[in-house]
Amino acid sequence: MAFMPFMALAQYQSQGCDSGSVQLGTLQSIICTVGNILDTVIPILVVLGVVYFIWGVISYVISDDEEAKKKGRDRMIYGIIGLVVIVAMWGLVGIVRNTFGLGGGSQSPEIPTVNF
Repeated sequence: MAFMPFMALAQYQSQGCDSGSVQLGTLQSIICTVGNILDTVIPILVVLGVVYFIWGVISYVISDDEEAKKKGRDRMIYGIIGLVVIVAMWGLVGIVRNTFGLGGGSQSPEIPTVNF
């Protein structure tokens, strides 16, 4: 009884890019391809941006020289700007996907309930 919701959700099929309903050569297929590439690459870029930001914080905190502090501050600023650009790009692709109805698994299925 405890695993009943999981079995019901296993039957859920998405209607977006992952379902294979998009034909090749269409605008939807291009959007799906770009979205799938970004879904793979963006988490890696976010991690790299956070590491770059932390590197700037550490170099700012441990340095005694003003020039090294300036480089650390610049790394922090560029890390934040990079993260904003990455998240904005990810959001823009998500908006375009949802506009064309290619949201995929982002739509939550109806969760079945059991009445006692």
